[in-house]
Amino acid sequence: MSQAVSQAAVFIGVNLTSDRVNAAAVTQEGLILAESSAPFAHKSAAGPKSVFLEENAEIWWDAVRMALGYLTSQLRKTTVPEQIKAVCVSGDPGILITTDRRGVPSRPAILAEDTRGSDYIKQLNIHGREHCEKQGFRFRPEDPLAKIAWLKENEPKLYEDALFIHQADYIIGHLKGQANVTEFSFAARTGADLLDECWPDWVDYDMYLGVREKLPRLTHLGEKVGTVTDKAAAATGLPAGSSVIMGTATVSAAFLASGARKTGDLHTVLSKHLTISGISPVMIRSPQDLIRVNKLPNRMWSFSVVSQTGTEWINNWFSEGSFAELEHQAEKLLPSTYLAYPNVSKGETFPFTSNNAEGFISPATDNRTVQFASCLQGTALFERFCYQKLDRLAGTAETPGDIYTGGEWSGSDAWMQCRADVTGRVNRRMNGRSSAAFGSAMIAALGSMFQTLEEAAAAMLSEDASFFPNPEKHSQYSELYTNFCALMEEQGYIV
Repeated sequence: MSQAVSQAAVFIGVNLTSDRVNAAAVTQEGLILAESSAPFAHKSAAGPKSVFLEENAEIWWDAVRMALGYLTSQLRKTTVPEQIKAVCVSGDPGILITTDRRGVPSRPAILAEDTRGSDYIKQLNIHGREHCEKQGFRFRPEDPLAKIAWLKENEPKLYEDALFIHQADYIIGHLKGQANVTEFSFAARTGADLLDECWPDWVDYDMYLGVREKLPRLTHLGEKVGTVTDKAAAATGLPAGSSVIMGTATVSAAFLASGARKTGDLHTVLSKHLTISGISPVMIRSPQDLIRVNKLPNRMWSFSVVSQTGTEWINNWFSEGSFAELEHQAEKLLPSTYLAYPNVSKGETFPFTSNNAEGFISPATDNRTVQFASCLQGTALFERFCYQKLDRLAGTAETPGDIYTGGEWSGSDAWMQCRADVTGRVNRRMNGRSSAAFGSAMIAALGSMFQTLEEAAAAMLSEDASFFPNPEKHSQYSELYTNFCALMEEQGYIV
């Protein structure tokens, strides 16, 4: 055992996906000591209609026990139990589990995609109108609160003595002995007030659900909510008495591992559709319910939005195999006066909404290298437009942060430099740590060792490369950006 590892604190991150559990053991310096994964043994409990999607919650705990058991057995080769300080669990916020007063599931869990609550959406959005305006979204059929409304009417006898928790709450309950706490990202669509940090009274007095006393206590991510019991220790190999830390939604856990750490920072995933997440000092409200928000410690907020435009053009208009060759040739043509909006699929979701938006290259050209260069540049110009809108919404337009980039195409140095030059912001590529399990381990460390997200990120994340804007090229790109916006306006996409 090396001296460094023998003395390092170790944090366990657990993340539940739709079909498996992933776990990672990470030191305080961000060294991954072990990873494991276990699939769910899907014991289908589908209801009588196609919209009824259910599953037995026990399979999640079975998989967690298996994944943690293997993980801790691997850790025993390099660490001692005393080094494991905390465990954190993250997962899907849309899954609803109904338990009895002892915390034992009283029926199959209702999965996130289940839409049996469709008939109650109109009532929820009417009676909860002020709540929805305050939180910045409207309720949807798949939300847990809609599922609760359905259970109230359709399973009234069970409802009388029922308690309601979420998927990660259930696993945390197994670890610490009682499933009685939840986190705001899980609770938002169950009706929690994220600003006043409470379960609002309208769900009982206007919707007549009588549900507030059936819901768990609200906590922040990174908060210590208990310790691992002797029973859980025997089942998982975790040391009894180690801290159990409240996690968050999978998307938020992965974001925390991206490198973004202060207000104004953004994280972009270069994939089929661009996913942009960031940190804001204020809650962002999206009229079309396009931007998802979550509470972070120290009065900060994270947000996430997905655009229709992304990197789909690479395979659709060219080919993945030709990327390296075309990239090398295209780099010499940048900046390019050929302007592209590289949207392959018809329609756009952000930074504007349109059912008819279609991609273009202007002026038209048959030169493949010019087309490729204009699309590399065009994606970056489109990103700049997205970032400026998000900065305005987040109140960080005067203090924009850095761009942290992940995704399958982030390895292109030429493209990363182009994006830095176009946006005028430092682009940083991290060393492949942006998994939700790693993010959960960071939260475990945040809840037991570090005081702030920025401190945890600085200690546990490492940078692969940074790309700083070239001032001369940024000036050229700014002129092209003005022309790009004018073209988008001509097409009727933006005003």
